[in-house]
Amino acid sequence: MYILTRWPLPRMKYPLVQRLLLYSKSAQVRSYVAQMLGEVGDAQAVQPLIQALQDVDSTVRRFAISSLGKLRDVRAVEPLIIFLKDDEPDMRCAAAIALGDLRDTRSVEPLIAMLRDSDRSVGSATIIALGKIGGRQAVEPLEALARTTSSEWLRRYASESLHQIQEHEA
Repeated sequence: MYILTRWPLPRMKYPLVQRLLLYSKSAQVRSYVAQMLGEVGDAQAVQPLIQALQDVDSTVRRFAISSLGKLRDVRAVEPLIIFLKDDEPDMRCAAAIALGDLRDTRSVEPLIAMLRDSDRSVGSATIIALGKIGGRQAVEPLEALARTTSSEWLRRYASESLHQIQEHEA
């Protein structure tokens, strides 16, 4: 891994080398590269990261999801929405967080559908994402959740998200 962070390449070639390493035979290298591409902030990494969402290794997919959120490129919205229905709660949670970071209103309705997810961390991430995005259509579902949930944490998250939505509108 030392070579990825210390290799004296010209600045413009460094992200290219990282993108190429997304196709390594090693899942560990692909995971590391998927994570680092989000940190570098190279817009050219969006398409390779979207392709990495199909990787056979779940860790690679999870890092690709997170990195796409960090890059904040709207091309990632539709591919990330698909992960809201993944079997693994980890993937659904990462997708909700990434969609919140993207702040694209196309994800509001799919996120609202996730508010009652059986996994509490997915529900929390979804509530927080809706607060980041804003959108009037999230107000009623968040208020209903706050009234009916037995979880104090979910009520707090819902309250904070409702406050954020009000601030977006003001």
